[in-house]
Amino acid sequence: MASMLDYDTRRDMIVTHAWETWTKNGLNLDEDMRRETEKSVQDAVNNTYVEDISDRDWLAETLKRLA
Repeated sequence: MASMLDYDTRRDMIVTHAWETWTKNGLNLDEDMRRETEKSVQDAVNNTYVEDISDRDWLAETLKRLA
């Protein structure tokens, strides 16, 4: 079941959760690395979206792509 939130809100939420998980909330990242990892996560989130995907599955697919 897809979320009732709009796409942009869902995407931003997935980006935040994926980035925090993937980088351990930015642990030991300098400013440049934070920007680079944020861009990588945004790209992964955009590339794993499919219509009617649940937020849980979208996050899981994003994290798989980042692994």
